[in-house]
This record gives sequence, C-alpha cells and structure tokens, in this order.
Amino acid sequence: MSRRRKKKRNRTSANLHEYRIPDRPPVKQRPITQSGLTPDDVLDVLVKQNNCDMQSFKPMTFTDDQEDEIEWMIANLPTLPYVKKQYLAFMFSNGLTCGDEAVDEERLKPFLFKQNIKGVPNYQVIRQAIMHAKLYGKCGLRWLSEEDGMVIVPHQSYITVFDDDEQYGGIKRPICYALSYEEGKPISLGSKSIKLDEAEFLDKGRLVSKNKDVIIELPENFVNLRDDLGTEDGVSCLAQDMQRLQILCNTYKRLNYDINYDGPGRILLKVKDDVFGGGAIDHSAGQIVNNMTVSKASAANKVKQEAAEIAREIKSSSSDQVISLSSVFEDIEHIPRVTKATEFLDYLTKKEGSIIAQCLGITPELIGMGDVSGNVSMEKIIDNATMNTIVPEREYFATQFSPMIAGHLGVEKVFFDKYELKQTIDRSSEIYKLALSAAQFEAMENVGNRYDEVKTSIAELILRLAETGKGLNLGTIATVD
Repeated sequence: MSRRRKKKRNRTSANLHEYRIPDRPPVKQRPITQSGLTPDDVLDVLVKQNNCDMQSFKPMTFTDDQEDEIEWMIANLPTLPYVKKQYLAFMFSNGLTCGDEAVDEERLKPFLFKQNIKGVPNYQVIRQAIMHAKLYGKCGLRWLSEEDGMVIVPHQSYITVFDDDEQYGGIKRPICYALSYEEGKPISLGSKSIKLDEAEFLDKGRLVSKNKDVIIELPENFVNLRDDLGTEDGVSCLAQDMQRLQILCNTYKRLNYDINYDGPGRILLKVKDDVFGGGAIDHSAGQIVNNMTVSKASAANKVKQEAAEIAREIKSSSSDQVISLSSVFEDIEHIPRVTKATEFLDYLTKKEGSIIAQCLGITPELIGMGDVSGNVSMEKIIDNATMNTIVPEREYFATQFSPMIAGHLGVEKVFFDKYELKQTIDRSSEIYKLALSAAQFEAMENVGNRYDEVKTSIAELILRLAETGKGLNLGTIATVD
C-alpha cells in the first residue's frame, strides 16, 4: 500500500479527532467530512489562504434584472401559489422514513415534528428549503442541534468556499460555507478578507469573523440544496423557462394597463391642408409677409401643441364627455385595437397553469391543469405522473439532505417512503381482454352448450367491472377442458 493511501486510510478510519485548548482538557470531535477535515483543519486552510481570500469564494450568479424578474413572478403570478402547494403536497404525500418503522418512531419522527429554535417544525423547514431551491436555484439547510433543529438560509445569504484538491488535482472541492451573520441579509464580501476570531473558535468551536458579519459553517452542519447539481449555485426553474413566463408577465401587465386606462386605441388627427399658409392659425403681419422657414416651424409647433392638448384630454376623459377640436384639424380617425382584453383572459385561462406546472417539473394533469382524455382514468394519470416525475424528484433532493440529517440522528439514511400505485390494473385494458375472450367463445362451435357457463361468467365480470371500477383477476374465469 502506498504511503499516500495508508495516510488517507489512517486519517479517515479514526473515529475521533483530538485537539487541545490552552488550560483545558483535550476536546474530542468527530471528523466532519469524508476527507476527515475538522474545524481546526478548515481554519488552517482559511488562514493559509490569506485570511479567506475572496478568490476562494463563488458568488451567486443572478444579475439584478434577473433577480427582479424572478421576485416579480413569485409575487404576481396568481397561479404560482396553487402550483407550489400542489407540488409540495405530492412531494411529501408519502412522508420521510429511514426504512425501519421502529427507528422512525423513536428517532426520525420526533425530530421532524419538533419545532426548531424559531418555532417552525423541522418537517416544514425541509419543505420550505426544497421550494426555495426550486424557485431560486439553491437554498441552505443549516443544522443547529438536535434540540434547536434546522433552519433555512436564503440563496443570497451564503456562498461556497472552495479549495484545490491536492490528492487528485484538477478539481476544486467545497470545504465550507460563508454565511451572513445577520439573518436574511445578502452576503457581500467583495475583495475584502475575512479576519477569523480564533478565540471564538477555541472557546465555542464556532468560526466567526472578528467584526461579527460572517459565519463559517462546516459541511457536516450545512447542505447546499440545489435544483441542479451541475453547478454550485443551482439553476432557478423560473430562470430556465424565462421566455414563456415573460409572456405571462407581459400579458398580465398589458391586461392591467388596458383595464386601468380603458383607452380607445390609436387616434389620428388630420391637419388642414393650408395650415402652414395661414388659413387656420393666426399669424402676425410680419409672419405673413415673411413666409420663410422660421414662420413654418412656428406654425408646426403650434399644431403639435394643439394635438398634444387634445391627446391629454382624450386620455383623461370619460365616455360621456365631449371634446371640441381646434380649427387646426380637419377630421379625426379612430384605429381600433387588434388585440382585446378578452383574448388575454382566454390565453391565461388555458395556458398559465400548464406553463407554471411544467416549469416546476410536474405534469399539469396531475394537479388538474391540463387536458385529460376521457378514456384514461384519473388514477392512471396520477400513477404515471407520480412515478415519472414526483418519485425521481424526491430521490434527487433526498440524496442531498439525507447525509446531514442521518449523520446527526445516528440512522443509516433518510428518504421518501415508497409510493403505492392507486390502480394496479388498467380497467379499460381489462375490459378489452374480457370482451375479446367472450368474442372468441362466440366464434367457437358450442357443441352441447359446453361454453354457455363460461360466456355467462365473462359477461358478469364485465358488468361488475364497469359498475364498480375495481380491478378483477382474470384468473377467476373457469376453464373448460
């Protein structure tokens, strides 16, 4: 065995790591990562990197405009709250388990249903974290203690600290997370360095900056929950479907504008032909004599002022008001709108729910948002949608938060319980098979009425199946030798 492999085995096989605090007995602490890093190891790495040089940090990649758009969508799309609730309802319809009912009752459920330090059940914290990660791309899930529970850290309040991996080379691995000390405040580090409070670490085991604005959290107590594991910042489901969602946003904005102003559309004001010759606008004697460019420009400006005044009156007027035209204008022409508000409403009614459901990664029919064929049962739709979208989504997130929660609770793993199919047999397929069997018996030569009993049995089964809607076992049909 090579020296490097032996050194790694000895380090990772150690159950406890011991370090000393001056004037205190030795403190034993478990390794907190697969590589065996402990808080003092992380502290050493950070100090070596010029007191946390900011080149080691990966900031959130949202632009200001994109962040504003996502916030507007979350606050204003009326169908989004319903789709969010349905998504979480199907995600957690089977609950969490560790695979052993006795352990669930003893360890997992008491923790999940216990309130955290903020008074929120840990079960709801996991739900909130998953939804936040879906909408914004990532969300921090921070472990405080078994007594104080877990809390979420918003996407803008933490960043990941990387370090070059010396063993394999060519990769950067996350070694810890930098959190904003003030709850909910965006973390903004810029190019400055973090001065860590070593006394705080030696006294309480916490990695905090000296000016109390940044907390360093270790991987065993923090999960960077992401919607896309291909990037450390994840990818917002709203940002991935921005084109269609912008259509919805623009439609609502246009609809609200039309309802608020209820304007007539475009209006054309026709100017008299001799307006620049003095027939419609009063001119001084000098202007009449001196019919030059300055005089024409002055007349044109007066026409523009008259048109602007009429436009303002039309915009602020109601349907029962009368507006008189100036003598400058000869006629008025109305160009009606091509698109009407009712057309916007029709589009939103048909498309909004389906677009948002697909954006969150679930089948629209699962939550009653899509078109359902009349010959397919709702049970079959739910089964197909759950098995093809919800179950993979559950596994995707459970594999991220399971190591942290399972490690602290002392269980092997935490995952979503198995989904049980609502309909194991397709009724339409079963009816077809029974009818086909009846037809085959009809075509056979029925010597001595040998098959009458079988045909009667099949007919009864078809009737019962159609009436009750329950699956029937085809093996119950009697066979004839």
